[in-house]
Amino acid sequence: MKRQSTLANTLRDWVLVRLISVLGWLPFRFAGVLGAGAGRLVYRFDRREVHTARVNLALCFPEHSAALREQLVRDNLVETGRSLAQMLRIWSGQPRDWGEIVDDDGFLEFGRDLIARGRGLIFTMPHMGNWELLAYLATRIAPATALYRPPRLVAIDGLMRRGRERSGIAPVPTDRQGLKALHAALQRGEIVGILPDQVPKAGGAAGVLAPFFGHPALTMTLISRLVRRHGSAVLFCCAVYDRVEDRYRIRYFEGEPAIGDKCSDLAAAALNRGVERLARELPAHYQWTYRRFEIPGERKNSPYARRRSTRV
Repeated sequence: MKRQSTLANTLRDWVLVRLISVLGWLPFRFAGVLGAGAGRLVYRFDRREVHTARVNLALCFPEHSAALREQLVRDNLVETGRSLAQMLRIWSGQPRDWGEIVDDDGFLEFGRDLIARGRGLIFTMPHMGNWELLAYLATRIAPATALYRPPRLVAIDGLMRRGRERSGIAPVPTDRQGLKALHAALQRGEIVGILPDQVPKAGGAAGVLAPFFGHPALTMTLISRLVRRHGSAVLFCCAVYDRVEDRYRIRYFEGEPAIGDKCSDLAAAALNRGVERLARELPAHYQWTYRRFEIPGERKNSPYARRRSTRV
């Protein structure tokens, strides 16, 4: 029985990697079209992701009508599918200079000004848009190291690492050695990339509860600890798809000084305000399918368990 399960998992991994490899041969825009179509299917069949998005939007935008929130759910599934497919395309495709992202608002110059302070730079990229594209821009500013949580599937882990290394960025896992690599990079005056709204696996030193859209969310303390130790600037940024121009555009700004506050609660709240600012500006592009308000170990009190239906 165990052998059959192992063979099934191996076959699943093989098929999944091959499917992702196929995306590598497709034009970037066509991969996005396929991903957007997949998002429409997910919405139509009312999967777990749809429920999660409805709950999140009801919590974060109670002032919106139910109809408007439902439209955001539909749009969000489409944009999430588009970004995911194109991120997989980046991992499996050939290295190139990605012309699909537009920098006509001084992003590279702004980043170079921050890195010139000599204390390193923290690229703070929420679950929003296509953060893989930003890796290619980061390496034009300075050498970069990115923190990532290894996926459950080992085969995908290897594909992810190889894909990110093509951009010149150094991916490191969320373990002791990975954290050492982040400190070393900032000490050298380089860039580190972190997803600030990744829910820590545990509280304590790893995370504290801080308001996000007015609700408690377990928030990492890593970024604030890095800022306090190295005095690094924090750059919030995301690359989002512009339907009118059929290209990605960058939104960015420097984070609040309070992110480096000695009080972990105040620092985490400041970090969340930066993420919330982007999500409010571009609500269709934030990954509302991510269970941001779920606290590990407290699933019985999870809003996703209590609120079973938020559909119009």
